[in-house]
Amino acid sequence: MRWNELDLVVSTTATDLVALLLYECGSNGSIIHDEPDEQGRIRITAYFSPEKEQVAEAVRKQMKLLAQRDSSIGPWKIYQRSTDDADWLYTWQKYFHPKKISHRFWVAPVWERAVPAYGEFVINIDPGQAFGSGLHDTTSMCIRYLESAVKPGDIVFDIGTGTGILAIAAAKLGAAHVTAVDFDEKAVQQALVNTELNAADDVIHVCNSDLLTAISAGYELADVVAANLVTDAVLALMPDLRAYMRKDAVFIASGIIDERIDEIRGAAAQCGFAWEEECLSNGWYAVRMRSL
Repeated sequence: MRWNELDLVVSTTATDLVALLLYECGSNGSIIHDEPDEQGRIRITAYFSPEKEQVAEAVRKQMKLLAQRDSSIGPWKIYQRSTDDADWLYTWQKYFHPKKISHRFWVAPVWERAVPAYGEFVINIDPGQAFGSGLHDTTSMCIRYLESAVKPGDIVFDIGTGTGILAIAAAKLGAAHVTAVDFDEKAVQQALVNTELNAADDVIHVCNSDLLTAISAGYELADVVAANLVTDAVLALMPDLRAYMRKDAVFIASGIIDERIDEIRGAAAQCGFAWEEECLSNGWYAVRMRSL
């Protein structure tokens, strides 16, 4: 399979902001390289599905708008090329190594072994074509919230599961059943692979769904819902979500860019959620709410 690969060269102070912009433009994954060029700029490589043929123009337009608002962007350039599966697989193997991402959880690629301490969990991941390593701030913040939210025997929904990392974490924390959904069929296929890798396929049901459409409202109410999406998708999810949750159930949302957090706060009040906690990391928010 071919992928659209986009390289952006930006100032070192703008890397996190530009990585966030690429994510909002639909990137399936990005890598911030360590070595600066002769002008002290950093290269960010992002991958987009082949259907996004005009992605370079879309990103260029957003970068121009961003540069007008933020002088830290500095001089920047965009380079585009097509790449295949072998290229991105090599890239993942080069940059994806075992890492402890929360108090109790490690994420490790299938090609490298983690060494956890007693009482710690390892989530083994084959990223496949979903480009999900679990090392992104949005994922690690969700897992930290899951550690305190999921109790043995809980029913958990993972909306936008990607490679299945949050669902696997919930299963390892003792959830009795996890429903994991994603709109991307390739992500669903890879989540199935990863649930088997982690011996969690007896607890996790993975299916293709646009947000909640594959889940029957009122059939099996959730004790915990995790949604690591983008801001617009979180806002689209919230109006209907309480019908799928028990009273006092926990809702964890992430993938929210910092400048739009007030929209999420407003939606929480309108949709019947009590705001409990929030955390911010590298321009991304994760929040914890409770259904009223």
